[in-house]
Amino acid sequence: MSAILDLIGQVDDTRLRERLQREWGLLSREKKFGLVYEEHLPELLALFDLPIAVGDLVAKRDGDVTAFWRVTALSGGVATAAKAGGSTADSGTVEVPVSELVTLKQFGDPIFPTLEEVDSLQGGNPQDPWHALIEADNFHALQLLEYLYGGKVDCIYIDPPYNTGARDWKYNNDYVDANDSWRHSKWLSFMERRLRIAKKLLKPDVGVLIVTIDEHEVHHLGMLLEEVFPECALQTATIVINQKGVAQGRLARTEEYALFAFKPGAFLRPHHDDLLSPERSHSEKLAAPRWERLLRGGTGARREDRYSLYYPIYVDPVRRAIVEIGEPLDSSDVPPPPNPDMTVAWPIRTDGSHGRWQVSPRTLRTLLSLGYVRLGGFDKKRNTWTVHYLNRGTRSRIEKGEIIVAGTDPITGAAIIEYANQEARLKSIKTVWHRGTHDSGIYGSSLLRKILGGGSKFSFPKSLYATKDALATVVRDRPNALVVDFFAGSGTTLNALNLLNAADGGNRRCILITNNEVSAEEAEALRAAGHRPGDAEWERHGICRAVTWPRTKYSIAGKRDTGEPLEGDYLLGRKVPEPKARRYVHIDFAEGGRLSTVDAKRQLLSLIDGIPQSTVDPDLGFATSEASSSTVLFDIDHREQWLSSLDGRDDIETVYIVASGKKQFAQLKKEVELQLSPFMVEVEEKRPMKSGFAANTSYFRLGFLDKRRVALKKAFADILPLLWMKAGANGPCPKLADNIAPPGVFSTAANDFIVLTDDTAVETLSYILSADTPISCVYIVTDDDDAFKEITETVHEVRGSDLLTYQLYRDYLENFVINGAVGRREAEST
Repeated sequence: MSAILDLIGQVDDTRLRERLQREWGLLSREKKFGLVYEEHLPELLALFDLPIAVGDLVAKRDGDVTAFWRVTALSGGVATAAKAGGSTADSGTVEVPVSELVTLKQFGDPIFPTLEEVDSLQGGNPQDPWHALIEADNFHALQLLEYLYGGKVDCIYIDPPYNTGARDWKYNNDYVDANDSWRHSKWLSFMERRLRIAKKLLKPDVGVLIVTIDEHEVHHLGMLLEEVFPECALQTATIVINQKGVAQGRLARTEEYALFAFKPGAFLRPHHDDLLSPERSHSEKLAAPRWERLLRGGTGARREDRYSLYYPIYVDPVRRAIVEIGEPLDSSDVPPPPNPDMTVAWPIRTDGSHGRWQVSPRTLRTLLSLGYVRLGGFDKKRNTWTVHYLNRGTRSRIEKGEIIVAGTDPITGAAIIEYANQEARLKSIKTVWHRGTHDSGIYGSSLLRKILGGGSKFSFPKSLYATKDALATVVRDRPNALVVDFFAGSGTTLNALNLLNAADGGNRRCILITNNEVSAEEAEALRAAGHRPGDAEWERHGICRAVTWPRTKYSIAGKRDTGEPLEGDYLLGRKVPEPKARRYVHIDFAEGGRLSTVDAKRQLLSLIDGIPQSTVDPDLGFATSEASSSTVLFDIDHREQWLSSLDGRDDIETVYIVASGKKQFAQLKKEVELQLSPFMVEVEEKRPMKSGFAANTSYFRLGFLDKRRVALKKAFADILPLLWMKAGANGPCPKLADNIAPPGVFSTAANDFIVLTDDTAVETLSYILSADTPISCVYIVTDDDDAFKEITETVHEVRGSDLLTYQLYRDYLENFVINGAVGRREAEST
C-alpha cells in the first residue's frame, strides 16, 4: 500500500494527484480482506416495446447494447442521436430509422413501472390470494416489489445462473462464456445488485433467503452473502441431486448447494424427516398408536347380529374425509341409492356379506367431532371405503396422557396422534440432504416433460421435491407465507408451493419473476429466419411464454391447452394407510395337519423370523408374539382358540398354517380374513397430476410509464394492478377500459381495497367503509398533505387505526424517484 502512495506522490499534476489519493482512500476503506471483484460494471436493459422519445438512451436493435446513443431529435420515423457510450469508432451523431433502435435503461435510472396482465387462470376460490408471474428483467421487477412488499416476504428462493462458462446467462444482452475474463466479476456484480434489493423485501425478523448454486460460484456466493447479509445466520445444505454422479475426469459431482440466510428471529422446527437419515423402516412406521377398523370382525359381526349398528357413513372422496353419519336401517330395509353429492361407506365384509360397525351412530358422531374417526382407503374387493376409529383403549390412553393429540389434519379434521414421547423422534433438518426424490433427472427434467408434453425447452430444471423440501423447511409453519422467486426459470417454485399447500391446506402465495430470453440455439435459428428480439415470433419462444407460464397454467388446471389431462402422480410427502394383502404360507408336511410335539413346533419356529422358540406352549396348538407380525397354527384342533387370540391383531402380516390339504388351508385362510381387519401399511400418499390445484394465478408483463402521465393522474388503469398487488392480491385483478379514474371512489365487490379518486368524496368513502366487508387498505388520490392526513383520520375513525392508507400518486412517484437516485449514487460512488 505504501508503494502505491509513493507512486501517487510522484504525480506532478496537483489535481490529478489529489483525485488519485481520494479514489485510493475510498477503495482502501471499502475493500476488505476476502471477496474482491469489480462491483459496478455497467448494466443495461433493452426495452423492445418501449416507444422511443427524445432524451432516451438507445442502441441498435441487433447490435451491442454497450454502444449507445442519446436521442436528440425525431422526425419522419428517423432518430438523430449523439454518441453516449461504447466504442469511439461510432462516435459523433447518427441518423437511424426508429425501427432499428431499442430503448435502454441503465442501472440506477429512475423507473415508473406498470403491470400489463397478459393472461390469468382461476383454479380455486377467486377471493383467495392470487399468485403472480411477472415477465421482466428481475432487477427492475425487484424495484417494483420493494414498493409493493418491502419487509413483508417470508421466504425468497432463487436458482440463479450457475456461471459455468457454458453460455448459461447473459450480461448486457450478450452471453457470458468461459472465455470472458470478467466472467466472475460480472456474475458477482449482477448478483450483488439484486441481493441488496432482495434483502429489503424480507421480513426483518424472520425472513429467510435460499439460494441454490453449484461448485462454480458457491464459495464466491458465500462471501457475497456475508457482505450483503451481515446480520443473518448463514448455513449451507448439500443436496444430492444425481447419485450416479457427473464424471468430470476427476471426482464425479453428485451435489449442488442451497445457501440459507436466516434473519435473527428465523429458526426451523424439528421434523420427522431430517432429509438425511435413512427413512424409517416399516416396523418403525407402525410404531405410532394404532387406529382400529370400525368394521366388526370375528363372532357377532353380521348385520343380523346388531341391526342398530348397520348404517351409512357419508364421505368426501376428494378430501378423503367423513362428512356425515347416517341412521341405522331396520332389518327389512335395503340400502338406499347413493347420494349424488357424497360417497357412502357401508359395513361390507370381505366375503361380500353385510356386517356391522363397532359403535352406534351417536357414539360415532361424538368421536368424529373429536377427530377420532378417519377414512382409510377404498377397498376394491369389498367395493366400499375402510373406516378407522380410536377404540376405547386408545381413548383411555389419551385421557391418561400416554398418547397425545398433536394436532388435526387440516383437510380431513382427523386427529394426529402420537405417543407422549414422540417429540424425541423429531429431528433437526440436517445440512446434507439425501433423498431419492431430489433427483433432478427424474423429478426435474422428466416431470417437466410430463407437464409440458413432448421435449422440454428448459435445461436442468430443479427437482420439484428438492424445491418443496427447501421451502417447507422455512414456511411449513407459516400457512399464509409470501414466497418470491426472481429467477423463476421453468416455474418449479410455484409448482412446489401449490403442492405444499395441497398437502397441508395452506394458503401460501408465490410471486415468480423471469425474463423471456430464448436459448442460444433458438436465437441463432430465429435470426436465420429473419426475426429479431422484440418480434412476436421471437418472444413466443422465450422462456416465460414457452415454459414458465405453460407449466404454471397446466399444473394448476391439471391439463394442457389441448384438454389432454396430465399423466402421473405427485408425491405429497406424507404417509397414509393402505391395505396390503397378507402373506399366507401353507405347511403341509405334518400328518393330519398337526404338529404335536414341542420339538417339532420349535423346529418350525426356527425357520420363521420374529417368533422366538420360547413362545411355544405345550398346551397350545399355535404361537403368536406381541413383538412379531407373524402367527403360526400348529394344530387344526386349536383353530377356534387361535382365531380368538388374533382378535385385535390387525398388524399380523404373515400367517403360517399347518394343514393337511389345500381345501383345509383355504378354509382357514378365509376364517382369518373374516377375523382380522385388512392389514394396513403406510405408503407415500399421491395426488394425480390431472387433479391440478385449487390456485389462482395472473401473468403480467412489466412496463414503464412516463412520469408526467402519472403526475397528471392519467395512468390510473396502468397502476391499478400495482394497487391490487400491494393490497394483497385478493380476488381477480380489476381492470378498466381506459386510464380515466372513476369519479369519487373506486371499489369492487371482488377486491378488498378502495381508491378515493376525488378528495371531495369522503362521505361516500365513509359509507363504504361502514359496511361489514373486508378492507385491507385505502389509497387516497390527493396532492394536499393536510387533506391526506384529515382523510386518514376519518378512515381510522370508521374502521380502526390498523387500516393502512397510501397517498397517490405521491407514494408511487417518490418511491421510484428515491430508489432510482439511491441506485445512481451507489453506482457512481465506486
